[in-house]
Order: sequence, then C-alpha cells, then structure tokens
Amino acid sequence: MKRLFMNKFVIGLCCALLALPAMAQEDELKDLDGYVDFGDLSATYGEPKITINLGGTMLNFVGMMSSSESPETSEMISKLKGIRVQIYSLDADTDAARDQFGKTKSSLKSSGWEPIVQVNEDDEQVLVYMKTSEGNMEGMTVMVVDEEEAVFVNVIGQLNPAELGRVMDSFDVDVDLDLD
Repeated sequence: MKRLFMNKFVIGLCCALLALPAMAQEDELKDLDGYVDFGDLSATYGEPKITINLGGTMLNFVGMMSSSESPETSEMISKLKGIRVQIYSLDADTDAARDQFGKTKSSLKSSGWEPIVQVNEDDEQVLVYMKTSEGNMEGMTVMVVDEEEAVFVNVIGQLNPAELGRVMDSFDVDVDLDLD
C-alpha cells in the first residue's frame, strides 16, 4: 500500500513539474505586444482537442535543429517568441465559440490590431489580424469558427512577410487567397 502511494505521488509530482514550464511559457508571453487572450471555452466544450504552447526556449531549439537543412526557416523561427494554438470540437453548438470570436475581434480592434482577412459566411467565420509596431509585425492571429470546430492561433514575435513567403515556397505551400 505504501509503495502504491509512493508511485502515485512520484507520477503526480512529475506531471506537475512537466506542467510548470508550459504555464511559465504562457505567463512569459502574456506581456508581449503580439499576445492575444482567446479566453477559455473549456467550460462549454471541454478541453481543446489540440493545444500547442511553444515559448521562446522551444522555438530556439526548433530553430537550431532546422538550421542546417533550412537556414531561412531557422532565421524566421529565431525571431518568434511564441506560438499558441487551441482547437475545440463544437458538435454543432457554436454559440459560445461565436461569442468568444466576437469578443476577441473587438479586443483586437481596440488594441490596434489590423484586419488582414475577414470571411463572414453563414456557416463559417474567419479572421486574420496583424499587430505592427514601428514597421515590424509583432504578431499575427487567426480565428476560425465553423459548424464543427473553433480554431484560435496566435503567433508572437517578428514576422517578415518576405521571409514567410520564402519559407512557404521552400515547403512548396501554395496559399491561395482568391475567395471566389
């Protein structure tokens, strides 16, 4: 019995210690210009089906790993301070997600973010906003709500559109913004 308790205690302690860096990364990012608070939809939809929180330390590691194969990608990643992604399954109940979408959109507008792409259709809303400071892009956010899921993405740090285009080309990614 004592051994079972110790095993559970050690496992719990390890989980708590592993969670601390993720929480610290999130706290570290909150004060940056490019950070966006998406709120928490867990009470309505449960935990997100996908959550990604990459802070500066992890991004530096990824940048160093990619430096020999793709110096341009490594250079671009080195300027980022964080990447956050939350994706929720909605099961056709989109009210809370659309409400949070609207609140975040209002917050972005009042904080000086610039709209880049906006799509408003009956079954889908898409927003892409950019935060600039002194001619530099300090962050980008993408929000999508449709009948099946809500997607919230926040990229924090300096993004150079020319670098991003070259990196996308190197991965053979074709972005078509023709909405017709």
